[in-house]
Amino acid sequence: MNICSHKALIVFGAVIFFFAGNCLPVRSQGLVFSSFEQVQEKRTSLVLNGSEPLCLEGSFGLSFNFTFFPDRSVYYGYLVRLINQHNEHIDLIYNHKDRKFNIVFGDVFANLDFQLDSALLYHRWNTCSLQYDDQQMLSLTVNGKQQGRKKITLQDQCFRIFFGACQLQHFKTTDVPPMQLKDVALFRGKKLFAYWPLNELSGKSAADSLHGRQATVNNPVWGTPLHQQWQLLQAFTVKGNGSYTFDPSEEEIHIVSVDSIYHFLLRDRGLRSEALIRPVYLSAGFQSIWHPGSRTLYSIHIDQRELSAYIPGARNWDKPFDSVDITQYWQTNKFINTRENALYVLGGYGQLTYKNGVQRWSFDNRSWENIPVQQADYKPRYLSALGTSHDGDTAYILGGYGSETGEQMLNPKYYYDLLQFDVKNKRIQKRFALPEPAEPFVFASSMVIDTTDHSYYALMFPNDRFQSRLQLIKGSLLRPEYQLAGDTIPYAFLDNRSSADLFYCPRTNQLIAVTQLIERDKSTGIRIYSLAFPPGQLALLPDGSKPGTGRKWWWIMAAIVVVAGAAYALMRRRQPVTATMPVPVAAAITPPSVPIPAQDPAPLQEVPETITAAEPELPDNKAALLLFGEFQVLDKDQNSLTHLFSPLLREMFLLIVIHTEWTGKGISSEKLYELLWHDKSERDARNNRSVNMAKLKGVLEKLGTGIIQREEGRWKLQYDPALLWIDLADFSRLVKNGTPGNHRLTALLKIVNEGTFLYRTEYSWLEDIKSDISSKALDVLLMEVNHLPVSAGPETYVAIANAVFVFDPIHEEALRIKCKHLIQLGKLSLAHTVYEKFSKDYRHMYGEAFAISFQEIIA
Repeated sequence: MNICSHKALIVFGAVIFFFAGNCLPVRSQGLVFSSFEQVQEKRTSLVLNGSEPLCLEGSFGLSFNFTFFPDRSVYYGYLVRLINQHNEHIDLIYNHKDRKFNIVFGDVFANLDFQLDSALLYHRWNTCSLQYDDQQMLSLTVNGKQQGRKKITLQDQCFRIFFGACQLQHFKTTDVPPMQLKDVALFRGKKLFAYWPLNELSGKSAADSLHGRQATVNNPVWGTPLHQQWQLLQAFTVKGNGSYTFDPSEEEIHIVSVDSIYHFLLRDRGLRSEALIRPVYLSAGFQSIWHPGSRTLYSIHIDQRELSAYIPGARNWDKPFDSVDITQYWQTNKFINTRENALYVLGGYGQLTYKNGVQRWSFDNRSWENIPVQQADYKPRYLSALGTSHDGDTAYILGGYGSETGEQMLNPKYYYDLLQFDVKNKRIQKRFALPEPAEPFVFASSMVIDTTDHSYYALMFPNDRFQSRLQLIKGSLLRPEYQLAGDTIPYAFLDNRSSADLFYCPRTNQLIAVTQLIERDKSTGIRIYSLAFPPGQLALLPDGSKPGTGRKWWWIMAAIVVVAGAAYALMRRRQPVTATMPVPVAAAITPPSVPIPAQDPAPLQEVPETITAAEPELPDNKAALLLFGEFQVLDKDQNSLTHLFSPLLREMFLLIVIHTEWTGKGISSEKLYELLWHDKSERDARNNRSVNMAKLKGVLEKLGTGIIQREEGRWKLQYDPALLWIDLADFSRLVKNGTPGNHRLTALLKIVNEGTFLYRTEYSWLEDIKSDISSKALDVLLMEVNHLPVSAGPETYVAIANAVFVFDPIHEEALRIKCKHLIQLGKLSLAHTVYEKFSKDYRHMYGEAFAISFQEIIA
């Protein structure tokens, strides 16, 4: 008997709709499983009925909906395991090598398998049903299509049912595919026996909506809150007047400061920095933009009608800045038209005047011009939102604040119109105006256009207060209506010192909001937030709203957000959600699945100065493996491959590389098993090693060189030095075999100035190696000081002292060297600042004051 007959499926679908239906998008529900992007202890498991057996006598069925996250490096793992009291087990496993789902019974394949194309696997919910009938036949049905039947004899039908990771003795596994799960149902005969919709907001349990049975969840990430609450991903401060821009293809935010360029990559939530060769002057109001065609970062100086391109290899701008102190173009809108290869700048405010001019910069001939545009509706304004079609041929301008004449003193007002800019024909036309609310608002400077359903997403906020809040809205490009979406973002608004933008990430399927505030001490605070797409919607504001509606919805929205936020925060405080890495997804703006949030970062803080540059100057056409500073793997074009390494794969790779380049001996299989798979049998450990070696082979193929070989019982990395540069290999040669001199010093400083060895990478086996490398580095650096020629300038001594401080921030001799030679350079004040910082660090580390005075240090 086939339990899930066509009729039963219809009934089941109706039940699912009844229990799971709500106003949120269907993909905003479910349980997100942390997979290989997390260490084993943090991977997700769902255990039905709190691990107590569920007895399903006679015919029974199990059904659930699942989807996978695209662009992960590892997909192997258990979707579900049914284990009875005689330790017989039925497993559904995904084998990423063959891209096939397999049913395993005991130690054999049941010859029940299926495949899903990428459109279904990554972009749709898929319904999988297992049915066991009175004739002991196990049937598999996927998306309504039966995949086959197999006779399986069970000694009992009382099962413990595990999705994802399993901690049951003799069945332990942490192999979890990167999936999202919902609508788990059990049947006895044709009757629905239990149903877990998995629509919880928080917590470590999920309720059966029929009888209240509790399923246990370890390391949960619930889907619904990801679409409702903005997640703070990063908060930090940069020096001087800052600016930011977004690269949608890599989903990377670039932040420009006076002395560094910072890069925040959404895939791994990693922030890295490049120190400029020399600081630059950045006036308040300058802007940045990323050119997708040339993949170049530009700084925009509208008053000077000039752009400057950043050159990563030189860590400098291609032309000097000559910026004025105060711009006349605060809060402009801008976009790039790829057909013309040109930047457009619209509107703005400055010197008591609102602007409605259209300016154009040609990247081809580096010329700036004012563009005459046919328009009668584009009134002078700022604080508008602008979004474009894919190629930038059509731009939409929403709202703003300004006046008919442009004069600030002549009746300024709020605008709520939606304008369309036809770039090719140089025409701006009004499409419609939104209903005027009782409480006015303006917009963040960019918005996201979704041409698939003729809609837009924008961030609005009241501009009459410092403690403001950004509220996401979804509006129609065809009708004057919009909906509130998600909760709000705190936004410190100070007119010409604040800015905010909204970006869409096509790979990880999320919205990104960035806020910026220039502080009075000439530093800039940056905050980055994410929200899973599509966002949960709150309310509708139709055309023809009655007077006062704006005030009503604003306060209703605020009340909902405050209450929901407080409740959710309380639940999170009691039961924190485990952080996972984002999923790189190649998708259109119509979203297939939910991105996974990172943990809330530390409070606002200044980026550490010890990591001075994230990318060393590499030889041309050479790939690189960088272990000093942040772990990085770059191909010959300096494209990052770091995201291809799962935590386990990274640790195994580092074990092999370090034992190849530092000890020169390689590492044995036994040592790998002891460090990485100590809780597994030798057979399982060997299988895990083989699987991960195959993954490493794939990564090394992308790198262009390198194989892992076993020599005399030890694993080593073999590669062509002409194709791959490993900083540890050079460092090892320099400190062990090099002789003092300018060449060795220059090469050594190039390596160690990137930071300490494997900064922010912590393994128990790595501690002694880090200590040994730091000790060797200090010995050689101090030896170089003693062998410097008489002609060596004070800059060289300062550079060596800075390198020593990388490994030992309270090295007294380095303090003497640096302060003494800073004074020789005429930088007495800076020398005193260095001493004060040293003294503060010394007290923090030892709990007592540094006993040597500044005068004694420089004597």
